Amino acid sequence: MKDIVRKKIIQEYYSRRAIDYDKQKARTWKSEVGFGAVILNQVIDDLTGLENKPILEIGIGSGRVGFPLLKNVRPWLVGLDLSKEMLSLAKARMSSHKQKFDLILGDAEHLPFINGVFDAIVCISTMHYFAFPERSISEFSRTSKERGLFVYGDLTMHELDNCRFLDALERTLSKAHARYYKPSEAKKLLGNHGFHISKTKVFPYRKSCLALMEDKGTYFDVKTEALNECIQEASEDEKQLYFVNSSGLTLFYSLIIAIKENKS
Repeated sequence: MKDIVRKKIIQEYYSRRAIDYDKQKARTWKSEVGFGAVILNQVIDDLTGLENKPILEIGIGSGRVGFPLLKNVRPWLVGLDLSKEMLSLAKARMSSHKQKFDLILGDAEHLPFINGVFDAIVCISTMHYFAFPERSISEFSRTSKERGLFVYGDLTMHELDNCRFLDALERTLSKAHARYYKPSEAKKLLGNHGFHISKTKVFPYRKSCLALMEDKGTYFDVKTEALNECIQEASEDEKQLYFVNSSGLTLFYSLIIAIKENKS
């Protein structure tokens, strides 16, 4: 699939999904903030000390991470997203801090910023949409200050998922998906672009088959039978890795904190 076509699909997906996005995330994480509290608190902790410093969030979505950052870290926040509908949600959610953020409709592969401007870049639940992640990570590196922080958070494959079952499952549900990464693959990508890994944490959580369909499958006219068939075709090893049963499976969310290395 051509990358421009995928980006258009992503825009249309989130245009339709925006109305129910926060409700879906709250259900998945069983949390009013629509995210795992332990993950969100870790992001806040790692960015503490950057008050009034410029932070870029890639794929800011509805502001479910951006708003807590504004409230607790108090940076100057720039939020970038492909979807104008999601940016509208973020603007509404963060309106009480309207003097402390800017929102930009844009593409992570072509950041409209000068070199070395951000003290931190945050990319949460977005990397799996990048067909050419090297382009985006190169842009993150270019616009990061020396010793700037990079916060990567995303659903990741199990390190032993060598047949990439999770990718097959996602492609069954979504035409927007590019690929998931093992934590080791994500760290290698970042390392290749001048980021030194300082911390990695993996958080398991359960997701039901019903939630998979409501979050993704229904937007792409996927039948429940297709999801069931994909799960049934998983090997016994894959089912054990993800603790698959008839109601759902265990997924793994990875948080990686990296530092832009000095060129010297």
